[in-house]
Amino acid sequence: MRDSNLRQIWAQPPPPATTRFIEQPNPFFESWVLDSARRNLLGAHDRFLIAGDAQQIALPLKLKRYVPGWLPTVARIWGHDHCFDTTPLAKDVCREGLRRLFASLAARGIDILRWPRLPMDTAFAATLLDFVENSGLAHERTKSYQRPLLICDASDPDTFLERQVSKKRLAELRRCRRRLCELGKVEFLTYEGVHDAAQWCRDFIELEASGWKGPSGTGTAIGCSDSERAFFEAAAAEGAAAGRIVVHSLTLDGTPVAMTVNFRSGTWLWAYKVAYREDLAHLAPGVQVELEGTRAFLSDPTLTHVDSCMASEHGVVAQLWPDRRPMAEILIAVHPRANRVVRAGGLLWRQYRGLKSAAKDTMRNQRRMWRPPDRRRAAKSS
Repeated sequence: MRDSNLRQIWAQPPPPATTRFIEQPNPFFESWVLDSARRNLLGAHDRFLIAGDAQQIALPLKLKRYVPGWLPTVARIWGHDHCFDTTPLAKDVCREGLRRLFASLAARGIDILRWPRLPMDTAFAATLLDFVENSGLAHERTKSYQRPLLICDASDPDTFLERQVSKKRLAELRRCRRRLCELGKVEFLTYEGVHDAAQWCRDFIELEASGWKGPSGTGTAIGCSDSERAFFEAAAAEGAAAGRIVVHSLTLDGTPVAMTVNFRSGTWLWAYKVAYREDLAHLAPGVQVELEGTRAFLSDPTLTHVDSCMASEHGVVAQLWPDRRPMAEILIAVHPRANRVVRAGGLLWRQYRGLKSAAKDTMRNQRRMWRPPDRRRAAKSS
């Protein structure tokens, strides 16, 4: 498929809320994110292609394995490290559109489709499962989890936070805020609508690199990779120019101590990135910016949902946001001849996960056995 045709879907502004498309918005597959990812994040040996019909459903794919006659060809929906939603942009979700999509995959010699990070609460996910079941195509969920979700239902922000956070915790956070104010002037800033991303983009890259993700830590910060930095800067510039990014920044004397970067599409928001100064961790700047951000989200009448993009149900956001979004990774046979391989792959994957879970339990028990006697007694008493 030619890029000019594909942009008919990816480059257009979000349609009004009365259309079906708004049921499954996804900024990660819109042109301002996807084009930047294609330019900067594809590996030297990655094979990237577009499958589907630009008039209905189009998917970015990366071929993982191709050995004709010996192993099946597996295509993976391209969900790179900076992609947290793989719902396709579809003008109309219907079985005929999916039939054309799978016919396009089969025509390209693809046998199996691996679909990671797929939200299961959309009209598209329901239609996809109905299609594969009624078409006799095997499918296996190789991973399922819940993602914290904030539903903006016109709740009063103060009442909401009092319901979600204990009085003791709120009092502790107020104390941390007072102590932070003692160090200088504290402000909560918001960048939204059409704006220039240059300043907050530099601030975020520096802030993230100063913590445990930086060069002295895991080295996974955006600023530690030229390609990831180029992706982030390009997506930030284009997204801000289109009014698709919302940034919250907690500053001390004008310098950010905690920031969140959020992507927007339609009435949805995705909590893409967060960073904070670790030398001030005892004053909880990261928690404070999340609290203020939640207040801002609940006060915005144009928002309906905020997806946390978290892979686990632990942490501050998981405690703050009570609702959950079901997520899954699915293995799908593109044609019936691949059914046996998909079922076998699903069985092997479940066995692997079972063994991994058992190994974790064994290691946990061994750590308890080797714990010093005094610590063992303390653990029992607690």
